[in-house]
Amino acid sequence: MKYVILAAGQGSRFVKEGVNTPKPMVDILGRPMIERLIGVLMECGAECIHIVTNSKMDSLNSHLNHLKNEKNLPLDIRPIVSDNSFYSLSEACKGVDGKFIAMTTDAIFPTAEFKRYVKAVEACASAEVVMGLTEFVDDESPLYAKLTADGAEVVDYRYGGEPFPGKVIVSAGLYGLTGDALATATSVRYPESLSDFQRILAAETDIKVTPYTFSKAFDVDCTHDRVEAEKFVAEVNGETHVKPLANV
Repeated sequence: MKYVILAAGQGSRFVKEGVNTPKPMVDILGRPMIERLIGVLMECGAECIHIVTNSKMDSLNSHLNHLKNEKNLPLDIRPIVSDNSFYSLSEACKGVDGKFIAMTTDAIFPTAEFKRYVKAVEACASAEVVMGLTEFVDDESPLYAKLTADGAEVVDYRYGGEPFPGKVIVSAGLYGLTGDALATATSVRYPESLSDFQRILAAETDIKVTPYTFSKAFDVDCTHDRVEAEKFVAEVNGETHVKPLANV
């Protein structure tokens, strides 16, 4: 499976807290969160990991190049300047053929469930996308999903405000996609953001958007989130110490 990591943001909430380290370099159990995520993806059979980074974050880019060259990891590092999360996604997956799974650098999820999600994406039809969802809501402005009555398809998304009637379920920040899905969405209109892209796919195209529900998944946006993430990965994934990335 090919993976895409979006790591080109500013990490504004960490900056407001006085954290000067680039967000992808913030530690989770003693290891930069982006390095930890790369380790999880390698464990999940990564053929290649395409990463868009903030071109101004020298420490991040240097660290990733070290992992690529010294550990011989299959990393495709693309420094960019971006203030649009969908633009970051489109830049990250340029030239990526077939199916891939995209996520932000701070995505936290149960590894065992993610492995099953990978298989679901691999098995889906070529004209289908498989979007990660969760009933765990930890964001002040989550991206709510609307499902069909049988729960088999996502038909709309709503950012913030009130959830759709019925089961409250939100985006888990994990996207099983194809390049064709991006092209179809942009043929409707250019998405204002990654959340807008999801809404276009579900509500304004004929693409089947299949939900895959995680028991819990969230992003690390601030120091409090980082502490909760460490507790979560320790309890759910059994991560209790730094695991050095192995050479491949």
